[in-house]
Amino acid sequence: MAQISQAASNSFRQTARTLRHKKSKLGSKVDIVSPLLCDDALKRLTPSLQAYKGCTVIDINPGLGLWSSKIHEIIQPRKHYLAESPKSHFLPHLASFASQENGRYQLLTWEDKYCWRPDRYVAEGLLPPFEASKSQEPNKSILVIANSAVSQPTSRSRGTGSKSHLALLDWVHDIRRRIGFHAGGGVRMLLWCPAKDTTAIIPRTIVSRSKISLSLEMTCHVEPIVGSDESARGKQKRRDQSVELTSAKRVLKRMRDSGITLPAGRESELYKQVQEESKRADEGNTGTQAPSATVRARGWHKELQELQHRFAAGGFAKADGMRPGDQSKLPRGAERARTSQYARMVELENNLKHIQKRTNAAEQLLQEQAGIDALDTRANSLPPNDPQKQAVLQEMQERKKKLRERLEMTRNPHIREEFVYFKHDRKASSQVPPLLMWDQRRAEPMKAYDEEFFPEQSLSLLDIEPKQPLLFPLAEGDGNFSTTLLSTLFQNGKNNLTALETLAPGAFDALIPKVPALTDPGRGGERDVRDLPISRLTPEMAHGLTKAWIEWPFKPDLIDI
Repeated sequence: MAQISQAASNSFRQTARTLRHKKSKLGSKVDIVSPLLCDDALKRLTPSLQAYKGCTVIDINPGLGLWSSKIHEIIQPRKHYLAESPKSHFLPHLASFASQENGRYQLLTWEDKYCWRPDRYVAEGLLPPFEASKSQEPNKSILVIANSAVSQPTSRSRGTGSKSHLALLDWVHDIRRRIGFHAGGGVRMLLWCPAKDTTAIIPRTIVSRSKISLSLEMTCHVEPIVGSDESARGKQKRRDQSVELTSAKRVLKRMRDSGITLPAGRESELYKQVQEESKRADEGNTGTQAPSATVRARGWHKELQELQHRFAAGGFAKADGMRPGDQSKLPRGAERARTSQYARMVELENNLKHIQKRTNAAEQLLQEQAGIDALDTRANSLPPNDPQKQAVLQEMQERKKKLRERLEMTRNPHIREEFVYFKHDRKASSQVPPLLMWDQRRAEPMKAYDEEFFPEQSLSLLDIEPKQPLLFPLAEGDGNFSTTLLSTLFQNGKNNLTALETLAPGAFDALIPKVPALTDPGRGGERDVRDLPISRLTPEMAHGLTKAWIEWPFKPDLIDI
Protein backbone atom coordinates (compact mmCIF):
# COMPACT_ATOMS: atom_id res chain seq x y z
CA MET A 1 0.00 0.00 0.00
CA ALA A 2 2.79 2.42 0.87
CA GLN A 3 4.57 1.76 -2.43
CA ILE A 4 1.34 2.16 -4.40
CA SER A 5 0.37 5.37 -2.58
CA GLN A 6 3.85 6.77 -3.15
CA ALA A 7 3.59 6.02 -6.86
CA ALA A 8 0.43 8.13 -7.02
CA SER A 9 2.20 11.11 -5.41
CA ASN A 10 4.18 12.12 -8.45
CA SER A 11 4.52 14.86 -11.00
CA PHE A 12 1.31 13.78 -12.73
CA ARG A 13 -0.64 14.39 -9.54
CA GLN A 14 0.96 17.79 -9.10
CA THR A 15 0.23 18.69 -12.71
CA ALA A 16 -3.41 17.68 -12.29
CA ARG A 17 -3.70 19.77 -9.14
CA THR A 18 -2.19 22.80 -10.89
CA LEU A 19 -4.49 22.50 -13.88
CA ARG A 20 -7.53 22.15 -11.64
CA HIS A 21 -7.05 25.77 -10.51
CA LYS A 22 -8.47 26.74 -13.88
CA LYS A 23 -12.21 26.27 -13.43
CA SER A 24 -13.98 24.04 -15.94
CA LYS A 25 -17.67 24.12 -16.78
CA LEU A 26 -17.63 20.36 -17.36
CA GLY A 27 -17.30 19.35 -13.74
CA SER A 28 -14.19 17.65 -12.41
CA LYS A 29 -12.84 14.95 -14.67
CA VAL A 30 -11.06 12.16 -12.81
CA ASP A 31 -7.72 11.06 -14.22
CA ILE A 32 -5.16 8.32 -13.60
CA VAL A 33 -2.02 9.70 -11.92
CA SER A 34 -0.24 6.49 -10.91
CA PRO A 35 2.37 5.15 -13.35
CA LEU A 36 2.58 1.96 -11.28
CA LEU A 37 -1.14 1.28 -11.72
CA CYS A 38 -0.80 1.75 -15.48
CA ASP A 39 2.17 -0.59 -15.60
CA ASP A 40 0.45 -3.26 -13.50
CA ALA A 41 -2.70 -3.15 -15.66
CA LEU A 42 -0.71 -3.31 -18.87
CA LYS A 43 1.26 -6.35 -17.74
CA ARG A 44 -2.01 -8.24 -18.00
CA LEU A 45 -3.17 -6.53 -21.19
CA THR A 46 0.07 -6.44 -23.18
CA PRO A 47 -0.08 -10.01 -24.60
CA SER A 48 -3.49 -9.37 -26.17
CA LEU A 49 -2.53 -5.85 -27.29
CA GLN A 50 0.30 -7.13 -29.49
CA ALA A 51 -2.25 -7.79 -32.24
CA TYR A 52 -3.03 -4.04 -32.30
CA LYS A 53 0.46 -2.83 -33.21
CA GLY A 54 0.21 -0.17 -35.91
CA CYS A 55 -3.54 0.35 -35.45
CA THR A 56 -5.41 3.64 -35.09
CA VAL A 57 -6.13 4.63 -31.48
CA ILE A 58 -9.26 6.64 -30.67
CA ASP A 59 -8.49 8.15 -27.25
CA ILE A 60 -11.57 9.76 -25.65
CA ASN A 61 -10.95 12.09 -22.67
CA PRO A 62 -7.21 11.33 -22.34
CA GLY A 63 -6.81 13.89 -19.54
CA LEU A 64 -3.15 14.18 -18.57
CA GLY A 65 -2.20 11.49 -21.07
CA LEU A 66 -0.39 9.15 -18.66
CA TRP A 67 -2.48 6.11 -19.61
CA SER A 68 -2.43 7.25 -23.26
CA SER A 69 1.36 7.35 -23.36
CA LYS A 70 1.66 3.88 -21.82
CA ILE A 71 -0.71 2.39 -24.42
CA HIS A 72 1.08 4.29 -27.20
CA GLU A 73 4.45 2.93 -26.16
CA ILE A 74 3.23 -0.68 -26.32
CA ILE A 75 1.31 -0.75 -29.58
CA GLN A 76 3.10 2.04 -31.53
CA PRO A 77 -0.07 3.11 -33.37
CA ARG A 78 -0.17 4.46 -36.89
CA LYS A 79 -2.20 7.37 -35.58
CA HIS A 80 -3.29 8.30 -32.05
CA TYR A 81 -6.23 10.73 -31.85
CA LEU A 82 -6.62 12.53 -28.51
CA ALA A 83 -10.27 13.66 -28.34
CA GLU A 84 -10.81 16.19 -25.55
CA SER A 85 -13.44 18.87 -24.95
CA PRO A 86 -12.44 22.45 -25.87
CA LYS A 87 -13.50 23.45 -22.33
CA SER A 88 -11.16 20.95 -20.67
CA HIS A 89 -8.54 22.32 -18.29
CA PHE A 90 -6.16 19.60 -19.59
CA LEU A 91 -5.88 21.18 -23.07
CA PRO A 92 -2.66 23.22 -22.52
CA HIS A 93 -0.91 20.10 -21.22
CA LEU A 94 -2.33 17.91 -24.01
CA ALA A 95 -1.28 20.38 -26.71
CA SER A 96 2.33 20.04 -25.58
CA PHE A 97 1.90 16.29 -25.16
CA ALA A 98 0.46 15.89 -28.69
CA SER A 99 3.50 17.54 -30.30
CA GLN A 100 5.56 14.42 -29.52
CA GLU A 101 6.13 11.20 -31.45
CA ASN A 102 6.70 12.56 -34.98
CA GLY A 103 3.12 13.64 -35.51
CA ARG A 104 1.49 10.32 -34.66
CA TYR A 105 -0.47 12.10 -31.92
CA GLN A 106 -3.23 14.46 -33.04
CA LEU A 107 -5.28 16.56 -30.63
CA LEU A 108 -8.99 16.91 -31.40
CA THR A 109 -10.83 19.63 -29.47
CA TRP A 110 -14.45 18.52 -29.85
CA GLU A 111 -17.50 18.76 -27.66
CA ASP A 112 -17.72 15.64 -25.54
CA LYS A 113 -20.75 14.21 -27.37
CA TYR A 114 -18.86 14.27 -30.67
CA CYS A 115 -15.84 12.45 -29.22
CA TRP A 116 -17.99 9.31 -28.95
CA ARG A 117 -19.55 9.59 -32.42
CA PRO A 118 -17.87 7.44 -35.12
CA ASP A 119 -19.32 9.51 -37.98
CA ARG A 120 -17.47 12.62 -36.76
CA TYR A 121 -14.10 10.90 -37.26
CA VAL A 122 -15.13 9.97 -40.82
CA ALA A 123 -16.47 13.46 -41.59
CA GLU A 124 -13.15 14.98 -40.49
CA GLY A 125 -11.22 12.58 -42.73
CA LEU A 126 -9.56 10.87 -39.78
CA LEU A 127 -11.02 7.44 -40.57
CA PRO A 128 -12.07 5.99 -43.94
CA PRO A 129 -15.83 5.68 -44.58
CA PHE A 130 -17.30 2.72 -42.76
CA GLU A 131 -18.30 -0.08 -45.09
CA ALA A 132 -20.56 -2.89 -43.92
CA SER A 133 -18.80 -6.23 -43.77
CA LYS A 134 -20.00 -9.76 -43.11
CA SER A 135 -16.67 -10.61 -41.50
CA GLN A 136 -16.95 -12.53 -38.25
CA GLU A 137 -13.44 -11.47 -37.21
CA PRO A 138 -12.76 -8.61 -34.78
CA ASN A 139 -11.55 -5.36 -36.29
CA LYS A 140 -8.04 -4.87 -34.94
CA SER A 141 -7.25 -1.84 -37.07
CA ILE A 142 -8.94 0.36 -34.43
CA LEU A 143 -8.60 0.43 -30.65
CA VAL A 144 -10.75 2.73 -28.53
CA ILE A 145 -9.56 3.82 -25.09
CA ALA A 146 -11.77 6.10 -23.01
CA ASN A 147 -12.33 7.66 -19.61
CA SER A 148 -15.91 8.42 -18.58
CA ALA A 149 -15.18 9.34 -14.96
CA VAL A 150 -16.22 12.69 -13.51
CA SER A 151 -16.38 13.58 -9.83
CA GLN A 152 -19.63 15.49 -10.45
CA PRO A 153 -21.82 12.95 -12.29
CA THR A 154 -24.09 14.01 -15.10
CA SER A 155 -27.83 14.06 -14.53
CA ARG A 156 -29.88 10.95 -15.16
CA SER A 157 -31.43 10.45 -18.58
CA ARG A 158 -32.78 7.69 -20.76
CA GLY A 159 -33.27 5.52 -17.69
CA THR A 160 -29.53 5.25 -16.98
CA GLY A 161 -27.45 6.78 -14.25
CA SER A 162 -24.16 7.82 -15.78
CA LYS A 163 -22.14 8.87 -18.77
CA SER A 164 -20.59 5.38 -18.87
CA HIS A 165 -24.00 3.74 -19.21
CA LEU A 166 -25.12 6.07 -22.00
CA ALA A 167 -21.92 5.49 -23.96
CA LEU A 168 -22.11 1.72 -23.54
CA LEU A 169 -25.74 1.49 -24.64
CA ASP A 170 -24.85 3.28 -27.89
CA TRP A 171 -21.77 1.06 -28.21
CA VAL A 172 -23.87 -2.12 -27.87
CA HIS A 173 -26.50 -0.97 -30.36
CA ASP A 174 -23.81 -0.24 -32.96
CA ILE A 175 -22.27 -3.69 -32.44
CA ARG A 176 -25.59 -5.48 -32.94
CA ARG A 177 -26.35 -3.45 -36.09
CA ARG A 178 -22.75 -3.66 -37.37
CA ILE A 179 -22.48 0.08 -37.93
CA GLY A 180 -20.07 2.85 -36.93
CA PHE A 181 -16.75 1.64 -35.57
CA HIS A 182 -18.08 -1.93 -35.78
CA ALA A 183 -19.08 -1.94 -39.46
CA GLY A 184 -15.94 -3.88 -40.39
CA GLY A 185 -15.99 -6.12 -37.31
CA GLY A 186 -16.25 -5.65 -33.56
CA VAL A 187 -13.93 -3.02 -32.06
CA ARG A 188 -12.37 -3.38 -28.63
CA MET A 189 -12.59 -0.66 -25.96
CA LEU A 190 -10.61 -0.15 -22.75
CA LEU A 191 -12.83 1.96 -20.51
CA TRP A 192 -12.00 3.70 -17.23
CA CYS A 193 -15.24 4.44 -15.38
CA PRO A 194 -16.40 5.17 -11.81
CA ALA A 195 -16.36 1.97 -9.75
CA LYS A 196 -19.98 2.50 -8.76
CA ASP A 197 -21.00 2.31 -12.44
CA THR A 198 -19.85 -1.31 -12.65
CA THR A 199 -22.80 -2.38 -10.49
CA ALA A 200 -25.01 -2.07 -13.58
CA ILE A 201 -22.34 -2.95 -16.18
CA ILE A 202 -20.98 -6.19 -14.70
CA PRO A 203 -23.21 -7.01 -11.69
CA ARG A 204 -22.21 -9.61 -9.12
CA THR A 205 -25.77 -10.58 -8.20
CA ILE A 206 -28.86 -11.46 -10.22
CA VAL A 207 -30.96 -8.79 -8.52
CA SER A 208 -28.52 -6.14 -9.82
CA ARG A 209 -28.87 -7.11 -13.48
CA SER A 210 -30.30 -4.40 -15.70
CA LYS A 211 -31.00 -3.47 -19.28
CA ILE A 212 -27.41 -2.40 -19.82
CA SER A 213 -25.82 -5.56 -18.38
CA LEU A 214 -28.11 -7.84 -20.41
CA SER A 215 -27.42 -5.80 -23.57
CA LEU A 216 -23.68 -6.17 -22.98
CA GLU A 217 -23.99 -9.91 -22.35
CA MET A 218 -25.65 -10.29 -25.75
CA THR A 219 -22.77 -8.65 -27.60
CA CYS A 220 -19.56 -8.46 -25.55
CA HIS A 221 -17.28 -10.04 -23.04
CA VAL A 222 -16.54 -7.48 -20.33
CA GLU A 223 -13.41 -8.29 -18.35
CA PRO A 224 -12.71 -6.30 -15.16
CA ILE A 225 -8.97 -5.49 -15.18
CA VAL A 226 -8.82 -2.98 -12.32
CA GLY A 227 -11.34 -2.65 -9.51
CA SER A 228 -11.68 -1.54 -5.92
CA ASP A 229 -13.64 -2.42 -2.81
CA GLU A 230 -16.33 -0.03 -4.03
CA SER A 231 -16.66 -2.13 -7.21
CA ALA A 232 -17.77 -5.00 -4.97
CA ARG A 233 -20.03 -2.91 -2.78
CA GLY A 234 -21.68 -0.38 -5.04
CA LYS A 235 -25.44 -0.25 -4.47
CA GLN A 236 -25.95 -3.95 -5.01
CA LYS A 237 -26.78 -6.46 -2.33
CA ARG A 238 -23.92 -8.47 -0.97
CA ARG A 239 -23.58 -11.89 -2.45
CA ASP A 240 -23.76 -15.00 -0.29
CA GLN A 241 -20.37 -16.36 0.55
CA SER A 242 -20.78 -19.88 -0.85
CA VAL A 243 -21.61 -18.66 -4.37
CA GLU A 244 -18.92 -15.99 -4.32
CA LEU A 245 -16.26 -18.40 -3.05
CA THR A 246 -17.19 -21.02 -5.64
CA SER A 247 -16.89 -18.41 -8.37
CA ALA A 248 -13.55 -17.16 -7.02
CA LYS A 249 -12.14 -20.69 -6.86
CA ARG A 250 -13.00 -21.25 -10.51
CA VAL A 251 -11.30 -17.97 -11.39
CA LEU A 252 -8.21 -18.91 -9.37
CA LYS A 253 -7.93 -22.12 -11.39
CA ARG A 254 -8.22 -20.15 -14.66
CA MET A 255 -5.50 -17.79 -13.47
CA ARG A 256 -3.17 -20.65 -12.58
CA ASP A 257 -3.83 -22.37 -15.90
CA SER A 258 -3.07 -19.11 -17.75
CA GLY A 259 -0.10 -18.11 -15.58
CA ILE A 260 -1.81 -14.90 -14.39
CA THR A 261 -0.88 -13.46 -11.00
CA LEU A 262 -1.86 -10.31 -9.12
CA PRO A 263 0.84 -7.77 -8.25
CA ALA A 264 1.69 -7.51 -4.56
CA GLY A 265 -0.63 -5.08 -2.81
CA ARG A 266 -3.36 -5.41 -5.42
CA GLU A 267 -5.07 -8.54 -4.08
CA SER A 268 -8.72 -8.19 -3.05
CA GLU A 269 -9.92 -9.62 0.26
CA LEU A 270 -11.82 -12.31 -1.66
CA TYR A 271 -8.70 -13.30 -3.58
CA LYS A 272 -6.66 -13.51 -0.38
CA GLN A 273 -9.31 -15.71 1.24
CA VAL A 274 -9.44 -18.14 -1.70
CA GLN A 275 -5.65 -18.23 -1.92
CA GLU A 276 -5.42 -19.09 1.77
CA GLU A 277 -8.04 -21.85 1.45
CA SER A 278 -6.24 -23.26 -1.58
CA LYS A 279 -2.95 -23.24 0.29
CA ARG A 280 -4.46 -25.10 3.24
CA ALA A 281 -6.02 -27.65 0.89
CA ASP A 282 -2.65 -28.22 -0.83
CA GLU A 283 -1.13 -28.86 2.60
CA GLY A 284 -3.90 -31.31 3.51
CA ASN A 285 -5.34 -28.99 6.14
CA THR A 286 -8.86 -27.90 5.27
CA GLY A 287 -9.12 -25.72 8.37
CA THR A 288 -12.43 -24.16 9.21
CA GLN A 289 -15.38 -24.63 6.92
CA ALA A 290 -16.66 -21.79 4.79
CA PRO A 291 -19.45 -19.78 6.39
CA SER A 292 -23.06 -20.74 5.76
CA ALA A 293 -24.17 -19.82 2.29
CA THR A 294 -26.56 -17.20 3.54
CA VAL A 295 -24.13 -15.62 6.00
CA ARG A 296 -22.69 -12.78 3.98
CA ALA A 297 -19.50 -10.93 4.74
CA ARG A 298 -20.40 -7.60 6.33
CA GLY A 299 -18.25 -4.63 7.11
CA TRP A 300 -18.71 -4.96 10.87
CA HIS A 301 -17.63 -8.64 11.02
CA LYS A 302 -14.01 -7.61 11.02
CA GLU A 303 -14.70 -5.01 13.71
CA LEU A 304 -16.35 -7.68 15.88
CA GLN A 305 -13.43 -10.07 15.47
CA GLU A 306 -10.96 -7.35 16.42
CA LEU A 307 -12.99 -6.39 19.53
CA GLN A 308 -13.27 -10.03 20.61
CA HIS A 309 -9.54 -10.55 20.14
CA ARG A 310 -8.70 -7.41 22.13
CA PHE A 311 -11.09 -8.34 24.93
CA ALA A 312 -9.66 -11.87 25.20
CA ALA A 313 -6.16 -10.38 25.33
CA GLY A 314 -7.11 -8.02 28.17
CA GLY A 315 -7.33 -4.94 25.99
CA PHE A 316 -10.38 -3.49 27.74
CA ALA A 317 -12.71 -4.22 30.65
CA LYS A 318 -16.38 -5.09 30.70
CA ALA A 319 -17.28 -2.16 32.91
CA ASP A 320 -15.75 0.65 34.89
CA GLY A 321 -14.11 -0.69 38.02
CA MET A 322 -13.46 -4.18 36.54
CA ARG A 323 -10.06 -5.46 35.51
CA PRO A 324 -9.39 -5.88 31.77
CA GLY A 325 -9.83 -9.52 30.82
CA ASP A 326 -12.12 -10.28 33.75
CA GLN A 327 -14.69 -12.74 32.34
CA SER A 328 -17.00 -12.75 35.36
CA LYS A 329 -20.62 -11.67 34.99
CA LEU A 330 -21.45 -8.03 35.37
CA PRO A 331 -22.93 -7.18 38.76
CA ARG A 332 -26.62 -6.40 38.73
CA GLY A 333 -27.21 -2.82 37.71
CA ALA A 334 -23.74 -2.46 36.23
CA GLU A 335 -24.94 -2.38 32.59
CA ARG A 336 -24.85 1.40 32.60
CA ALA A 337 -21.20 1.28 33.61
CA ARG A 338 -20.16 -0.88 30.66
CA THR A 339 -17.19 0.43 28.74
CA SER A 340 -17.91 1.70 25.22
CA GLN A 341 -15.76 -1.08 23.67
CA TYR A 342 -17.55 -3.85 25.54
CA ALA A 343 -20.99 -2.36 24.80
CA ARG A 344 -20.11 -2.25 21.09
CA MET A 345 -18.87 -5.84 21.13
CA VAL A 346 -22.09 -7.05 22.78
CA GLU A 347 -24.17 -5.10 20.26
CA LEU A 348 -22.37 -6.72 17.32
CA GLU A 349 -22.57 -10.19 18.89
CA ASN A 350 -26.34 -9.79 19.24
CA ASN A 351 -26.54 -8.66 15.62
CA LEU A 352 -24.66 -11.77 14.54
CA LYS A 353 -26.93 -14.08 16.56
CA HIS A 354 -30.03 -12.47 15.07
CA ILE A 355 -28.72 -12.75 11.51
CA GLN A 356 -27.51 -16.32 12.05
CA LYS A 357 -30.97 -17.36 13.28
CA ARG A 358 -32.62 -15.76 10.29
CA THR A 359 -30.18 -17.11 7.75
CA ASN A 360 -30.34 -20.62 9.16
CA ALA A 361 -34.09 -20.56 8.52
CA ALA A 362 -33.52 -19.31 4.97
CA GLU A 363 -30.87 -21.99 4.43
CA GLN A 364 -33.33 -24.75 5.31
CA LEU A 365 -35.69 -23.45 2.64
CA LEU A 366 -32.81 -23.22 0.17
CA GLN A 367 -31.84 -26.83 0.81
CA GLU A 368 -35.40 -27.90 0.03
CA GLN A 369 -35.27 -25.83 -3.16
CA ALA A 370 -32.02 -27.59 -4.09
CA GLY A 371 -33.81 -30.94 -3.83
CA ILE A 372 -36.59 -29.67 -6.11
CA ASP A 373 -34.03 -28.39 -8.62
CA ALA A 374 -32.32 -31.79 -8.63
CA LEU A 375 -35.64 -33.43 -9.52
CA ASP A 376 -36.14 -30.86 -12.27
CA THR A 377 -32.71 -31.64 -13.71
CA ARG A 378 -33.42 -35.36 -13.59
CA ALA A 379 -36.79 -34.95 -15.31
CA ASN A 380 -35.17 -32.84 -18.01
CA SER A 381 -32.66 -35.62 -18.75
CA LEU A 382 -35.35 -38.31 -19.27
CA PRO A 383 -36.99 -38.96 -22.66
CA PRO A 384 -40.54 -37.54 -23.04
CA ASN A 385 -42.18 -40.99 -23.09
CA ASP A 386 -40.25 -42.43 -20.15
CA PRO A 387 -42.76 -43.38 -17.41
CA GLN A 388 -40.26 -42.26 -14.76
CA LYS A 389 -40.39 -38.72 -16.12
CA GLN A 390 -44.00 -38.22 -15.06
CA ALA A 391 -43.33 -39.71 -11.64
CA VAL A 392 -40.37 -37.35 -11.12
CA LEU A 393 -42.40 -34.36 -12.29
CA GLN A 394 -45.25 -35.25 -9.96
CA GLU A 395 -42.90 -35.55 -6.98
CA MET A 396 -41.34 -32.22 -7.93
CA GLN A 397 -44.74 -30.50 -8.04
CA GLU A 398 -45.73 -31.93 -4.66
CA ARG A 399 -42.51 -30.69 -3.07
CA LYS A 400 -42.92 -27.28 -4.69
CA LYS A 401 -46.41 -27.03 -3.21
CA LYS A 402 -45.16 -27.90 0.27
CA LEU A 403 -42.31 -25.41 -0.02
CA ARG A 404 -44.76 -22.71 -1.10
CA GLU A 405 -46.89 -23.46 1.96
CA ARG A 406 -43.82 -23.21 4.22
CA LEU A 407 -42.99 -19.84 2.73
CA GLU A 408 -46.52 -18.58 3.30
CA MET A 409 -46.30 -19.66 6.94
CA THR A 410 -42.97 -17.90 7.44
CA ARG A 411 -43.76 -14.72 9.32
CA ASN A 412 -40.42 -12.98 8.93
CA PRO A 413 -40.43 -11.22 5.52
CA HIS A 414 -36.62 -11.00 5.55
CA ILE A 415 -36.38 -14.81 5.49
CA ARG A 416 -38.66 -15.01 2.46
CA GLU A 417 -36.77 -12.21 0.72
CA GLU A 418 -33.40 -13.82 1.38
CA PHE A 419 -34.66 -17.19 0.16
CA VAL A 420 -35.88 -15.78 -3.17
CA TYR A 421 -32.76 -13.66 -3.61
CA PHE A 422 -30.30 -16.51 -3.07
CA LYS A 423 -32.40 -19.08 -4.93
CA HIS A 424 -32.05 -17.19 -8.19
CA ASP A 425 -28.39 -16.32 -7.56
CA ARG A 426 -27.56 -20.00 -7.10
CA LYS A 427 -29.47 -21.06 -10.18
CA ALA A 428 -27.69 -18.46 -12.31
CA SER A 429 -24.24 -19.45 -11.04
CA SER A 430 -24.90 -23.15 -11.70
CA GLN A 431 -25.75 -22.60 -15.38
CA VAL A 432 -23.17 -23.58 -18.00
CA PRO A 433 -21.74 -21.08 -18.67
CA PRO A 434 -22.74 -19.04 -15.59
CA LEU A 435 -25.25 -16.33 -16.43
CA LEU A 436 -23.37 -13.38 -14.92
CA MET A 437 -20.32 -12.04 -16.77
CA TRP A 438 -18.73 -11.56 -13.36
CA ASP A 439 -18.68 -15.35 -12.96
CA GLN A 440 -17.14 -15.70 -16.43
CA ARG A 441 -14.18 -13.42 -15.67
CA ARG A 442 -10.79 -14.82 -16.70
CA ALA A 443 -8.95 -13.38 -13.70
CA GLU A 444 -9.56 -11.40 -10.54
CA PRO A 445 -9.38 -7.63 -11.08
CA MET A 446 -6.40 -6.00 -9.46
CA LYS A 447 -7.10 -3.61 -6.63
CA ALA A 448 -6.65 0.13 -7.15
CA TYR A 449 -6.61 2.84 -4.50
CA ASP A 450 -8.36 6.21 -4.51
CA GLU A 451 -4.97 7.94 -4.18
CA GLU A 452 -4.04 6.69 -7.65
CA PHE A 453 -6.61 9.02 -9.23
CA PHE A 454 -7.12 12.76 -9.09
CA PRO A 455 -9.43 13.96 -7.70
CA GLU A 456 -9.40 10.94 -5.40
CA GLN A 457 -12.13 8.52 -6.40
CA SER A 458 -12.59 4.81 -7.02
CA LEU A 459 -12.27 3.91 -10.71
CA SER A 460 -12.41 0.61 -12.57
CA LEU A 461 -10.84 -0.45 -15.86
CA LEU A 462 -13.01 -2.62 -18.11
CA ASP A 463 -11.78 -4.49 -21.18
CA ILE A 464 -14.79 -4.66 -23.53
CA GLU A 465 -14.43 -7.04 -26.47
CA PRO A 466 -17.31 -7.73 -28.89
CA LYS A 467 -18.14 -11.40 -29.20
CA GLN A 468 -17.25 -12.99 -32.50
CA PRO A 469 -19.18 -14.39 -34.21
CA LEU A 470 -22.06 -12.16 -33.15
CA LEU A 471 -24.84 -14.52 -32.02
CA PHE A 472 -27.62 -11.96 -31.66
CA PRO A 473 -27.36 -9.38 -34.48
CA LEU A 474 -30.11 -6.87 -35.26
CA ALA A 475 -31.28 -5.77 -38.66
CA GLU A 476 -31.19 -2.05 -39.47
CA GLY A 477 -34.15 -0.41 -37.76
CA ASP A 478 -34.73 -3.18 -35.21
CA GLY A 479 -32.66 -1.55 -32.48
CA ASN A 480 -35.56 0.56 -31.22
CA PHE A 481 -37.70 -2.54 -30.74
CA SER A 482 -35.00 -4.19 -28.62
CA THR A 483 -34.46 -1.04 -26.55
CA THR A 484 -38.19 -0.57 -25.93
CA LEU A 485 -38.71 -4.20 -24.97
CA LEU A 486 -35.83 -4.36 -22.48
CA SER A 487 -36.64 -0.94 -21.02
CA THR A 488 -40.26 -1.98 -20.47
CA LEU A 489 -39.32 -5.25 -18.80
CA PHE A 490 -36.70 -3.85 -16.43
CA GLN A 491 -38.49 -0.61 -15.53
CA ASN A 492 -42.03 -1.96 -15.23
CA GLY A 493 -41.84 -2.92 -11.56
CA LYS A 494 -43.18 -6.42 -12.10
CA ASN A 495 -40.68 -9.18 -11.49
CA ASN A 496 -41.75 -11.61 -14.19
CA LEU A 497 -42.74 -11.68 -17.84
CA THR A 498 -46.35 -10.74 -17.22
CA ALA A 499 -44.82 -7.27 -17.66
CA LEU A 500 -45.15 -7.94 -21.41
CA GLU A 501 -48.82 -7.07 -21.06
CA THR A 502 -47.83 -3.44 -20.50
CA LEU A 503 -46.49 -3.39 -24.08
CA ALA A 504 -49.82 -4.52 -25.49
CA PRO A 505 -52.78 -6.65 -24.39
CA GLY A 506 -52.17 -10.26 -25.38
CA ALA A 507 -48.39 -9.86 -25.72
CA PHE A 508 -47.66 -12.39 -22.94
CA ASP A 509 -49.73 -15.18 -24.50
CA ALA A 510 -48.51 -14.38 -28.00
CA LEU A 511 -44.76 -14.06 -27.39
CA ILE A 512 -43.95 -16.66 -24.72
CA PRO A 513 -44.61 -19.74 -26.94
CA LYS A 514 -42.27 -18.29 -29.57
CA VAL A 515 -39.28 -18.52 -27.19
CA PRO A 516 -38.83 -22.17 -26.07
CA ALA A 517 -35.82 -21.33 -23.89
CA LEU A 518 -38.09 -19.52 -21.42
CA THR A 519 -39.66 -22.79 -20.27
CA ASP A 520 -36.61 -25.04 -20.73
CA PRO A 521 -34.78 -25.63 -17.40
CA GLY A 522 -31.76 -26.87 -19.34
CA ARG A 523 -31.38 -23.42 -20.92
CA GLY A 524 -31.97 -21.38 -17.77
CA GLY A 525 -35.77 -21.28 -17.99
CA GLU A 526 -38.60 -22.39 -15.69
CA ARG A 527 -41.37 -24.86 -16.49
CA ASP A 528 -43.81 -22.26 -15.22
CA VAL A 529 -42.61 -19.08 -16.92
CA ARG A 530 -44.16 -16.99 -14.14
CA ASP A 531 -41.45 -18.36 -11.84
CA LEU A 532 -38.74 -16.85 -14.07
CA PRO A 533 -37.75 -13.35 -12.90
CA ILE A 534 -36.83 -10.79 -15.55
CA SER A 535 -33.38 -10.50 -13.96
CA ARG A 536 -32.67 -14.12 -14.98
CA LEU A 537 -33.36 -13.65 -18.69
CA THR A 538 -30.50 -15.05 -20.76
CA PRO A 539 -29.23 -13.31 -23.92
CA GLU A 540 -30.89 -16.08 -25.94
CA MET A 541 -34.25 -15.37 -24.28
CA ALA A 542 -33.97 -11.60 -24.69
CA HIS A 543 -33.10 -11.94 -28.38
CA GLY A 544 -35.92 -14.45 -28.88
CA LEU A 545 -38.45 -12.10 -27.28
CA THR A 546 -37.22 -9.20 -29.44
CA LYS A 547 -37.54 -11.27 -32.59
CA ALA A 548 -41.01 -12.52 -31.60
CA TRP A 549 -42.09 -8.95 -30.80
CA ILE A 550 -40.88 -7.66 -34.19
CA GLU A 551 -42.72 -10.46 -36.02
CA TRP A 552 -45.97 -10.14 -34.03
CA PRO A 553 -48.55 -8.66 -36.44
CA PHE A 554 -50.62 -7.07 -33.64
CA LYS A 555 -47.85 -5.07 -31.99
CA PRO A 556 -48.61 -1.36 -31.56
CA ASP A 557 -46.46 1.35 -33.09
CA LEU A 558 -43.50 2.27 -30.90
CA ILE A 559 -44.78 5.83 -30.64
CA ASP A 560 -47.92 4.50 -28.92
CA ILE A 561 -46.03 2.62 -26.18
